[in-house]
Amino acid sequence: MSHARAMKFSLYGLEALNERRALIASLAQRGHNLTPAEIRQLRRALFEDEAASHDEIAALFDLERVQDSPCAEWTEFLIECVTDHVVWQRRPTGVVAADQAEWLLREADRCRPLTAVALLANVLAEAHRTPEWLVGAVRQRVQAPEVQAALAREA
Repeated sequence: MSHARAMKFSLYGLEALNERRALIASLAQRGHNLTPAEIRQLRRALFEDEAASHDEIAALFDLERVQDSPCAEWTEFLIECVTDHVVWQRRPTGVVAADQAEWLLREADRCRPLTAVALLANVLAEAHRTPEWLVGAVRQRVQAPEVQAALAREA
């Protein structure tokens, strides 16, 4: 007996509910900066039924890397999704384990410097407990010349 997959409408046509990662990957393949409307659609797709999976968060990092000048809504969305996944969706909640922190640093290091620092700082702010070395690793990234230069440009 075959089971029909639940379908929903998106900006890109009908999408199977269990193909959220494919939606993210298709956006990454397009290689363009997402619009606020696309980000709202992506938000609905990821949070409509359940929290984003680890694979979906990894795909969001891929999507982050293909955008050359993302809008503020994208950065806020990425930070929210990753923080929710790392801090609140794993058990025990509020605790970032060492292996999760290592993965997060690897992924963040492949993002734009200001996005990476904002993301890491948000995780530190929301988590109740993190590995002690994570604070030093984030501090080191904040003090990096490219981050300091980007902050100076933003001021």
